[in-house]
Amino acid sequence: MFLLGAFAWRTGILRNPPRHLLFSIAAACIVLGAASILSHAGGFIAGGSIAGGRIAALANPLGTILLALGYGAGIIGIANLKRGKSLLGWAAPLGRMAFTNYLAQSVILGWIFYGYGLGLFGRLGVTSALTIALAVYAGQVVFSAWWLRHYRYGPVEWLWRTLMYGSAQPMSRLPRQQTA
Repeated sequence: MFLLGAFAWRTGILRNPPRHLLFSIAAACIVLGAASILSHAGGFIAGGSIAGGRIAALANPLGTILLALGYGAGIIGIANLKRGKSLLGWAAPLGRMAFTNYLAQSVILGWIFYGYGLGLFGRLGVTSALTIALAVYAGQVVFSAWWLRHYRYGPVEWLWRTLMYGSAQPMSRLPRQQTA
């Protein structure tokens, strides 16, 4: 999926597509993805035959991929609207610190839900688990905006750039003071 997304971006398909096309793709993918997942969850796909079993085995992953494509197309479509930047501006710091946020989310939620931490997986209902995940996400929104007011990059992004370029990259947003 990552390579497919990188290919789509580099070819320019996603840069300035017609809005109606993006929203049509988003709607179609979301409807088909949700239908695929719901039909699998509801047992509507017969698994009695070999072919039926293979179709059932593909329904959930295919539905998940279609939903992701639909959400992505919808977000790109909104970002291409005149008011899109103001609607999605709150998420820009999250994107600029995506690697840091991904790792932090994995560590925090792993610690909450798995045995090396609190071990709450399976002991909480869906609402409680979702509330915890949304609270962590909201905390990351606030933290990312605060961090990027003071620093150029997220900590992991800084480390990545430093390793990639072979020298320490400037981290602070403040210009360096010269000593006399």
